[in-house]
Amino acid sequence: MADGDDDSEKTEDPSPERRKKARDDGQFARAKDAGAVAATVAVLLVLNGTWDELAANIRDFCLLCFRDPLLLVRGDMTLVLEQTLKVLLLACMPVGLFACLAGIAAGFAQAGFHPSFEALEPKFERLDPMGTLPKLFSPKEGLVNVLLGVLRIGVVGAVAYSVLKGEFPRLAVASRGTLAMASVQIGAVTFKVAVWCTFALGVLAVVDYAQSWWKHENSIKMSRQELKDESKNQEGSPQIKQRQRQRARELSKRGIRKALKEATVVVTNPTHVAVALRYHPAEGAPVVVAKGYDEVAQHIKRLAKELGVPTVENVPLARGLAEKVRVGRVISGEFYAAVAEVLAFVYRLRGRGRGVRA
Repeated sequence: MADGDDDSEKTEDPSPERRKKARDDGQFARAKDAGAVAATVAVLLVLNGTWDELAANIRDFCLLCFRDPLLLVRGDMTLVLEQTLKVLLLACMPVGLFACLAGIAAGFAQAGFHPSFEALEPKFERLDPMGTLPKLFSPKEGLVNVLLGVLRIGVVGAVAYSVLKGEFPRLAVASRGTLAMASVQIGAVTFKVAVWCTFALGVLAVVDYAQSWWKHENSIKMSRQELKDESKNQEGSPQIKQRQRQRARELSKRGIRKALKEATVVVTNPTHVAVALRYHPAEGAPVVVAKGYDEVAQHIKRLAKELGVPTVENVPLARGLAEKVRVGRVISGEFYAAVAEVLAFVYRLRGRGRGVRA
């Protein structure tokens, strides 16, 4: 009874097949904020690299609007729209593009590339709110989500407060300077706050991923009985194995028939071994085109008779070729003399019958 209980406990590492099935079902370790953090990092990097050009474009557009306000009231609105779209595209396109790419890359890093059209199929049960309400309001799930949300807010708030506290003198000086200087100072402080808050969220994402990985690994663990059942299913029943072996033999025999059509002679050990040789002077040395033992050897002999290929019984030569020369390879030097005698014998007796002895 104890052994049965042990076999049912999920204590074993998941098999590759179990991992694949879980992945196909959309179960894998993930961090909820990984995509957002990656996208934010991309945005910050793009802004850091293009800030001067972006600020100059926005400045020129603002000067155009304030310098000639009548253009907005009675001027050509097409020109205004063109300038507005130009500034928006220059400001948003690079940022949006790199943010999307970074978010997609973060998704692939967690899930890998496993295209599945099943995920695109409409499933109306996903639209049923009653299916998700129990999970949202369950004590365990609800408490974990609340704690994680409070933790994120607390950490980001603490980091932002710490950075602003250290940069407060800089902001105070900026308030007494020119508009251009104040804008630069405020932008620099804002960028610094964003960098540190993103770093804090990145650390939380790493912790969240580690927790998700640990939970996922435990959820896909298998019992010993499950491993046994999976192994049995993969191995298949004896009947299936027999059909597979029969199919393999049929495919092998088809290949042998094709090879024997090019054979010059078949060397046999009367019942157990058969080796088919092809000899063309242009190839230099004879080539083993087929070989086999027992049932396959008998099949080779039958095909040789059917196709008119001479057979020569030579026990030591047949055994040596079968053991030492692979199919498709030329014979080794130790067999040159014996094979030459067989070929000469076949050429002398060609036309007078088959099934000769050497």
